[in-house]
Amino acid sequence: MILLQGKGVSKGVTSGPICFFQRPGSDIAKIPAADIESEKARIREAQEKSMAQLETLADKAREETGEDTAILARTMGIPAICGLGDSLKEEYAGRTAYIDGETGKVAMDPDELTLTAFKQKEQKQVEMRTLMDEMRGKEDVTLDGRKMMVYCNIGSPDDVPAVLQNDGQGIGLFRSEFLYLAASDYPTEEEQFKAYKKVAEAMNGKRVVIRTLDIGADKQVSYFNLQKEENPAMGVRAIRICLNRPEVFRTQLRALYRASAYGKVAIMFPMITSVWEVRECKRACQAVMAELDAEGIPYSKDTEIGIMVETPASVFIADALAKEVDFFSVGTNDLTQYTLACDRQANDLGKFFDPHHPAVLRALKIAADAAHKADIWIGICGELGADLSLLDTFLAIGIDELSVSPSSVLPLRAKIRESTAKTCTLELLEC
Repeated sequence: MILLQGKGVSKGVTSGPICFFQRPGSDIAKIPAADIESEKARIREAQEKSMAQLETLADKAREETGEDTAILARTMGIPAICGLGDSLKEEYAGRTAYIDGETGKVAMDPDELTLTAFKQKEQKQVEMRTLMDEMRGKEDVTLDGRKMMVYCNIGSPDDVPAVLQNDGQGIGLFRSEFLYLAASDYPTEEEQFKAYKKVAEAMNGKRVVIRTLDIGADKQVSYFNLQKEENPAMGVRAIRICLNRPEVFRTQLRALYRASAYGKVAIMFPMITSVWEVRECKRACQAVMAELDAEGIPYSKDTEIGIMVETPASVFIADALAKEVDFFSVGTNDLTQYTLACDRQANDLGKFFDPHHPAVLRALKIAADAAHKADIWIGICGELGADLSLLDTFLAIGIDELSVSPSSVLPLRAKIRESTAKTCTLELLEC
């Protein structure tokens, strides 16, 4: 038996032969996966995904970070790991492997004890899917009547079927940067409008929160010609790019407002650290609305404007920021990174990158208190939102919405429906 340790990025257990993919001009990539053909069929039937996306997961199996891999895998409901590096050797081709997307463990040719443990976990996974089917159509409400909005995170219009299949009540994060990452040049207003409109119409009046362009740091786009930075996570990224390149920002805002005529679209600005940034964004929105009025193009004047709370600065001035917007959405991945001074792309930080850290949870409480004082709602769209062990803490803090991968909706609903909000405590905020 050979045991490998990677980084779990999408929960679940799967097994089968280690497969190789060869792409023109690229090295061989590989990933242990359950019977590839049956996996392809399951993906096509359940979520209308293609083999190309499964190959994308394969290409990323050895990479150190796998942020886009994690997003794709969680959306598709495929167990996945990354960060295996050179420990995943070409000579392992064809060997039977089990992977655990929660722990990041890979076992090749497992012994009887290990095989039994994997199979038991796999069986529990099947039983859980059956149990979750019973949650469809039910309210996201606690035993004592506290309602929670449970929305989904997506990266493209192709992810909407997964949202509907898993009974998501809205979209809390549409990562619009995926439109830029998939293009060879700046997406036009019309291209963006069609994508946003498609999602808004498909969600049939349910809220669709679309985050404006969030590239930089780990998401680089060649045609933006961004200068190389020593610390890109703290450099020119997200809203800083938009405010520095007003024509790029204007194009996206026009597409967003035009799409708002076809559904309940909300616009969210990432990486906010100052009140002036929000006011500049709002001025840009007002200018676009004036243009659309002059051109006779329909849009919703009631389009909500929100920000991501993902920096310590935005937490410390949350009371001032809350007066400027309609909602907060906490990006817990970056908030944890910046609060704990831990690079979330580094695999070797291990226990130091701790989203359960009291400082992170206290930051959530500060932001929630500021939001409610200003009479706006607050959600979480980071990975932490799907952490069932923290649901009681989120309820105690006062979080109103959780936006998670589609496959996490029903387990989260089940947990909400067995919780009692009044008895939830803030004990995890203590050191």
